[in-house]
Amino acid sequence: MIRAVGIDIVSVERIAKAMARPGFLERILTEKEMAYCRTPQQVAGRWAAKEALAKCIPHLRSWTAVEILPDAEGRPQAKFLREGRLSQGDKVHLSISHERGTAVAVAVLEVLTIP
Repeated sequence: MIRAVGIDIVSVERIAKAMARPGFLERILTEKEMAYCRTPQQVAGRWAAKEALAKCIPHLRSWTAVEILPDAEGRPQAKFLREGRLSQGDKVHLSISHERGTAVAVAVLEVLTIP
C-alpha cells in the first residue's frame, strides 16, 4: 500500500553555486556519493531525491542518513544508513530526472501495513 509520495525540484545552477562553498558536499553527500557525483547535475539529482525522501519519511533529519546510488541497471536506489530506516518489508521507489537547468525527484513509500 502506498503510504506517502514526495517530490522536489531544484535548479542545477543553484547547486553548482553551493558546491563552490567549503563543506557543502560533505554536508549533503556520503563518501560514496561524492565519489560517484562528478557534475552539478548529479549532485542536484541527489539533493532533489533526498528532499523528496524527507517528505515521505519525516523523521529523516540528516542529509547523510540516506545514500543514493544507481543499481546495476542505473536506477537510483536509496540506502538508509542511520535514522529513517524503514520497517521490515517497506520499500522506497525513487526516480530522478533532469531537464535543461533543473533536476527533479519523486519518492514513493510503499508499506506492508498502515499503522
